[in-house]
Amino acid sequence: MRGFQLGICMWGFPMQGPTGVRMAAEMGFAGAEIDLGPYENGYPLSNSRIQNEYRRVSRDFGIAITSIAVELLNRYGLTNPLDTRKGMIAMEGCRRAIDAAAQMEVPVVQLPSFNDGAILDEEGFLNTCEKIRLLCEYAEDAGVVLATENALSIGDSLRMMEEVNSGRFGLMFDTQNYFLAGASDTAQYLRELAPHVVQIHLKDGYHRKLSSALLGTGESGFMETAQVIRETACSEWLLLENYYNQEPLSRLDADQFEIVKKDVEIVKRIFEL
Repeated sequence: MRGFQLGICMWGFPMQGPTGVRMAAEMGFAGAEIDLGPYENGYPLSNSRIQNEYRRVSRDFGIAITSIAVELLNRYGLTNPLDTRKGMIAMEGCRRAIDAAAQMEVPVVQLPSFNDGAILDEEGFLNTCEKIRLLCEYAEDAGVVLATENALSIGDSLRMMEEVNSGRFGLMFDTQNYFLAGASDTAQYLRELAPHVVQIHLKDGYHRKLSSALLGTGESGFMETAQVIRETACSEWLLLENYYNQEPLSRLDADQFEIVKKDVEIVKRIFEL
């Protein structure tokens, strides 16, 4: 079985920024996924001083920056046409993230498609594919891989891979998002999509609420999906994406770091880390 490494998505961690990455390293995480930051704040990770601080923490504390997320795409979606304000902000944000990844030697840029960027029709699908094709060309010289995170069906996910048709393009697989979008068997999604998976987000929930349960205690079929992760070994990186800093998970313990530790114990047991 391929060896796995455990990382954390910093937007769900109790402490943010480079200090949060240091604390994650001290808790034993091997990697951390960070966010570009909002358009309204000038894409903070574009700032070389901020990049250098993350690089210093990564080097000094032995924790990899696994990927950079462009969370602003959930507000300025790739579904918007190129000649609209939202479409232009989406493209600028993605290019900034690719540039930051190249400067920081981060291998993956994650492109989420939810909320404003949710792919709900053929027009949104084609607009998203068009932008990603252009971004894959932009990412070529940077040596960066782009990973879409979405809630498309298996068929449409495979169609997106064909439409984009780039060796710089893959999938950020999530263990709860497909269930929330109506899929009855997330494990089957992974069986079909495993060849395209770049990294994996681990989260769970109940009552159809995003990230509302410790891993394996919710209703998304996490344990079955985890078994397929083990069988396919489709990604080295397993990134915790439960929101330990938000309700209802944050209510489990006054010290939110203790909640993180509970999920770490679960992952270590399941994946024999």
